[in-house]
Amino acid sequence: MQKRALAAFLLSLSAGAALAQDAAPSAVPQSELKYAPIPLFEGVFAAPVNGSAARPGSLYVLSVKYAAGAKSSPHVHPDARVVTVIAGRFYAGAGPTFDEAALRALGPGDSIVVPANAVHYGWAKDGETLLLEVGIGPSGASLWPKAPLAR
Repeated sequence: MQKRALAAFLLSLSAGAALAQDAAPSAVPQSELKYAPIPLFEGVFAAPVNGSAARPGSLYVLSVKYAAGAKSSPHVHPDARVVTVIAGRFYAGAGPTFDEAALRALGPGDSIVVPANAVHYGWAKDGETLLLEVGIGPSGASLWPKAPLAR
């Protein structure tokens, strides 16, 4: 079920991409993004800004919102990505266990480079947080330590 829900989620994101990679530059106002809940994490939502996370070789950009107090439990992605904090404070950690003492507080402008298959987690402990995630598809996610990556 988790794999199917995540696959449907990724396809819905790719269908609504705001910019085509070969198109002329255009603005993507935050108010026009269409957020959908990420099936793996309660209180975490994503909206496509560009490209398709499901398409191999596609540069994708996602705007990700964590509601106040929302957590992403330890998980992995098959692709490397760069995550930049746009607004709020994001607490990021690495490893197979959510360890509050090991979290690193990041503010607007701070970035995290997440290698492919690196176990990581996060928390919007202090309030709503807005992130921008950039990677090359295909992407997916799998809770750690659970079965194969959902794509």
